[in-house]
Order: sequence, then C-alpha cells, then structure tokens
Amino acid sequence: MASLESLFEQWLDGKVLSDKQLQQLENDPEYAALMSQAQVWQQHSRDYKAVPVPIWDRQSTISQFSAVRVFSVAGAWAVAASVLVCSLIFLVLPQSDAQGLLAQVTKQTHLLQSQQKQIDQMQKIITAQNQLQQQQMYQLAKEAIATGRVERQEDIASLITYIKTQRAQDQAYLRMQLNDLAEQVQEQPTAAIAKN
Repeated sequence: MASLESLFEQWLDGKVLSDKQLQQLENDPEYAALMSQAQVWQQHSRDYKAVPVPIWDRQSTISQFSAVRVFSVAGAWAVAASVLVCSLIFLVLPQSDAQGLLAQVTKQTHLLQSQQKQIDQMQKIITAQNQLQQQQMYQLAKEAIATGRVERQEDIASLITYIKTQRAQDQAYLRMQLNDLAEQVQEQPTAAIAKN
C-alpha cells in the first residue's frame, strides 16, 4: 500500500512512471479515482483564464469630503476645547487645587498605563492559548484519521477472515457431496450406471 502511495505522489509531482507502475495505480480503485480527480483539477487549472478587474470610478462612490479634512477639523476643535478647559482650571482653581488635580491626572495616567500593560499581557495569553488549541485540534484530527484507518484495516481483515472461513466451509461441503456421490456411483451395479 505504501508503494502505491509513493507512486501516486511521484505521479502528482509530474515524474514519469513506467507503464507497469501506471497500471498498478490504475488497477487500484482508490488510486484510480484519485488520479481521475487530479486530472480533472489539472485540466481546470490549465483552462483557467484571469478575468480583468473592472474599472472603478472613485468619484461616483466616495463623497467629496476628504476623511483627513474631517478628522483634522475635529482634532483642531478637540485641542482647542482641551486648552480652554485647562486654562479655565488653572485660572479658576487655587494653586493647591491645581496641584492636587495634576497629581490625580498623574495617578490616572499611571493607572491607565498599568491597565494597558495588563491588556497587552492578556492578549499575549489569549494568542498563546489560541495557538495551543489549534495545535491540539490538529493533533486530535491526526489521531482521529489514524484511528479511522486502523479501524478500516481491522474491518477489512475481519471481512477477509470471514470470507476465507466461508470458502473453507463451502469447499468442505462440496467435498462431502462429491464423496457421497462417488459412494453412490460405486454402490450401483454397472448395468444401472450405463442406463443413467
């Protein structure tokens, strides 16, 4: 079986096989079907023709406002608003309150940084778990395929054993019938044999 598999792989790789080797592959029903399918796909790949990409009119599908301009205007308003809020805080609040506020902002910044580090670590852990799960699923699939092959081989072996047993029983039964017939022929007188 392994030699047929290696012959099939060589045939798929485009290596020239002898007539005897090709005949071996074509005589096996499984590899004959695989060869037929491979030839169909090879024909499809030879007949493939690339379709040109249609011309796209960007002006008719995208609005005239540029995304950069929209974001730059929004960004400018955000910067102006933050400058205004900061200047109001420093003007309205006493100096000690401003320093307390700055300390709070610093704490919040540190807290946000530590949270970002935790998020990054969680993303790394999730990525590692995903890779591990993919490897385990691949391993399980390989084991399932191997188990299926072993079970098919065992089923085929038990079928062959059953057929051999049936054949032996049939041959034994036929021998018994032939022996009975031979005994009957020997017991009959010669004149009776000639009449039949």
